[in-house]
Amino acid sequence: MRETVLLINFQDAKQLREIKMILLSLKIKMKTIEKKDYLQTIGCLAGMKDMEETQEIYEGEELEKEMMIFSNLRESQLEQILYRIRRNGVRKVDYKAILTDTNKDWNILQLYEELASEHEKMKKNNVQQ
Repeated sequence: MRETVLLINFQDAKQLREIKMILLSLKIKMKTIEKKDYLQTIGCLAGMKDMEETQEIYEGEELEKEMMIFSNLRESQLEQILYRIRRNGVRKVDYKAILTDTNKDWNILQLYEELASEHEKMKKNNVQQ
């Protein structure tokens, strides 16, 4: 499986273009996920061979925030992506995840909810300190 970054719900065209340019410069494959595919598993969207595609189509509300999912990247590649996003002043993406054995069977909505929950907990912990 090739190194891939899944891009979900990017409404800001400038932000999306800047992130795509960074990924292109690093020769990392990217895939923009359409709303209708939010019920597919993360593993399937990332191109894992053993994952089955669902025939269900998502017709619900759009997600509130954008999300990036990193698949099969070396640590140095991930660090380079995040560094270049910061260095180039690209608007921050709050919800980022790495494809794992645990979340490969989740769909976009499940991962989004998990990231939203973690984000809220982190915000509360920062306020309490």
